[in-house]
Amino acid sequence: MNLLVRSGLVLSMALCGALCEHQHQQYSEGSSKLPRIYEYDDFRSCRAKYADFVYCVGVVELQADRSNELWKNISHLRSNRRNFPHDQLERGLCLNDYHDEVKYSRHAEVLINTYLSHKLYSQYGLASRTTLEACWTKESFAQSRTPGEVLFACIALALFGATMMATRTDLYVGASSVLVKAFSVRQNMRHLWEAPRPNALPFLEGLRALGTLTILIVHSELPMIRMPVRNTEHLEAQVNHAIFPLINSGNTHMIQFFFTLGGIVFGVSCLAHFERYPSFKFRYFIEKLLRRLVRLLPAYALIIFYQATWYKRVKQGPLEFKFNDYCTEHWWTNLLFINNYILPTKPCLQFSWYLGADLQLFLIGSLLMMVLWTNPGLKKTLVCMMIIAALFIPGYVIYAASTGPTMHALAELRTYDHFLKYYLPSHTNISSYFFGMIAAIYYRNIDFARSTDRIRSVLRRLMNVSLIVLCGLNAFTTLLPFVHVDKQNSIFNAIYGSLLKSSWGCCYSLLFLVLALSGKSLLIDILSHPAMQFFAKISYCVYIVQYAVIYGLYTNFPVPITYGTFNLIILASASFLLTLVCALLLYLAVEAPFSLIGNKCVAFLLRKDITAEERESKQSKLL
Repeated sequence: MNLLVRSGLVLSMALCGALCEHQHQQYSEGSSKLPRIYEYDDFRSCRAKYADFVYCVGVVELQADRSNELWKNISHLRSNRRNFPHDQLERGLCLNDYHDEVKYSRHAEVLINTYLSHKLYSQYGLASRTTLEACWTKESFAQSRTPGEVLFACIALALFGATMMATRTDLYVGASSVLVKAFSVRQNMRHLWEAPRPNALPFLEGLRALGTLTILIVHSELPMIRMPVRNTEHLEAQVNHAIFPLINSGNTHMIQFFFTLGGIVFGVSCLAHFERYPSFKFRYFIEKLLRRLVRLLPAYALIIFYQATWYKRVKQGPLEFKFNDYCTEHWWTNLLFINNYILPTKPCLQFSWYLGADLQLFLIGSLLMMVLWTNPGLKKTLVCMMIIAALFIPGYVIYAASTGPTMHALAELRTYDHFLKYYLPSHTNISSYFFGMIAAIYYRNIDFARSTDRIRSVLRRLMNVSLIVLCGLNAFTTLLPFVHVDKQNSIFNAIYGSLLKSSWGCCYSLLFLVLALSGKSLLIDILSHPAMQFFAKISYCVYIVQYAVIYGLYTNFPVPITYGTFNLIILASASFLLTLVCALLLYLAVEAPFSLIGNKCVAFLLRKDITAEERESKQSKLL
């Protein structure tokens, strides 16, 4: 599977409107008389015009009236899960424009409910009930600094100061100590451009870079679902286009690339170690876990701390309630890497669910590798069990949870049943990780002393077959809206959903094997280029910092926004540039320094354990 093609599929989301203009016109004719889902007064003008401004956002729920022709049209649109809920309207009002004296109290709620109920009934003949979501006054922007905000600012200044001092010392004196080496910008930039370790598969890092870039583009467009959009009919027409399920399937299963990549990298590393050291040592897996945590936790904790303190000031405005982040209350679920299971509807750093799932799969993979290390003869049995689990577990979850085989609804992810029950858990993503590990086992069994031409030929044929199956399974998603299958304990959905997810992991693992055996080529050279390695090394920081950047951009965008290619390109470009800059700073000031210091601490602790063990062994021999 060529990731450039995948990137093209994702970017085509922004261009799909041009392909379905006729359908959009037909849709607009049927929906032109409907109430607009989003209507917002200008927040900045309200704040500038009135000293004691009061700006409120309410959600209006239209009451059913079967005798009303408009309600019949709304009911028809609401029955299609790809459409917005047309019986729920959002209104942002500068209350000072509608009443001489307004104070943020019960009076504001009564006023907005009375005004909107009267207006909507007079326009559409439908009764309604308004729920007040949030209000803003000048006091909202005059809050004093909290102790948490002050502490974060002090930590950020301390990191900046340490980086500057270490860099200056390195330039004029040299890297004479561990701290100088750890925090020096010159040293860390040099590490970023270093060639990968010998015997590694450097093209995997190039693929990681392309995958991270694609994920960043997709994530920069996802919040558009929550944004107040002027032309909702355009977005709905695009989502209802025949090609959309195919594109959405690619977006949905894109994360399987990273699970497969993680599986093969972990498997190759473990198996290479087993060949060098046949005697089983549990310490090896403890060391791998500690080194992983040393790399992940410092930067992760700093971003979580930012989200719990300063983020609320960045997103102040009429969209604040739409982009709530629960790091103040639920930060512990992230640091324990269980946020994909615990409180997923109120997440801290929503995108970070992947880190929890990835660590959980790493622990599962470690248990399997322990079995393989202690019992090499069980290799074939273990591979068969992994394949059975990869095919059975996702299907069983779909069947037991009565969810769909893939995501295809225009819905908020935090409340979307399929996203919570099937997309987030690690056990439903186990297939791709297992296929990656199986690819690693096969790769380490190849005898490179013999001719690999036959093996390469067989793998390419297998990859071609798997691509045909992948394309066929994904093409079938275009027919799913017309296939009326009861989701309640559906065997069809279970089998189809399991095969669909497994097909991605299988294709990726075969692609990795084909590239590993392809020898020198232009593609391998491009993927192994230092620029690709550079981006791959900061990809973790890109992933954890993107949430703050993307949501910060969206919450400060004037609303309502026009959904279209131009705005999507602007938001994606701004998100990419700001995320890249912030990620590089985070890598230089936090990830690289603390990884170096932490790894030295891990090595020191484990060396002490080894020394104590050797001493006990000598004493036992003497006895």
